[in-house]
Amino acid sequence: MKKIFIDTNILLDVLLERPEFYQAATRIWTDCESGKAKGCISAISLNNLHFIMSRKAGKNRALASVRIVLNIFTVIPLDEKILRLAAELPHKDFEDAIQLFSAVQTKADCIITRDTNHFPNEYLPVLSPIDYLQTS
Repeated sequence: MKKIFIDTNILLDVLLERPEFYQAATRIWTDCESGKAKGCISAISLNNLHFIMSRKAGKNRALASVRIVLNIFTVIPLDEKILRLAAELPHKDFEDAIQLFSAVQTKADCIITRDTNHFPNEYLPVLSPIDYLQTS
C-alpha cells in the first residue's frame, strides 16, 4: 500500500467542493478512505483547514470537517525536529517546509498537492492530483 502525504489544499478541494479540483481530490480521498492508500497529513493541516473552513462555511462545519479528516487520515505530529528542518530550508514558505518535512518524517512515497512548485523534489516525489491518479 502506498503511503501518500496529502497537502491541505487537497482536503479543502473536497470539503469545499471546489468545482475545478473536486473530482481528482475526491478520488484521492476515496483511495485513503477505502485503504487503497494510506493518507497522511501534517498536524498543521488541521488548524489551517479549520481556519479556512470557518471563514468559508462557518465554525460548525469547520469543526465537523476536522473530525471527518481525523477519522480518515493519519496525522503526523509536529515536533521540534520537523520545525528545525523547516526553519533551515532555504524555502519561500515556512508552512510548506513544515509540510515537506512532515512527509519526509513519515517516509511517505510522495506528496500530493496542487502547488507542486512550492516543494523541492529532492526529498521525495511531489505530484499533482492528476499526476498521482495517472500513476496509481
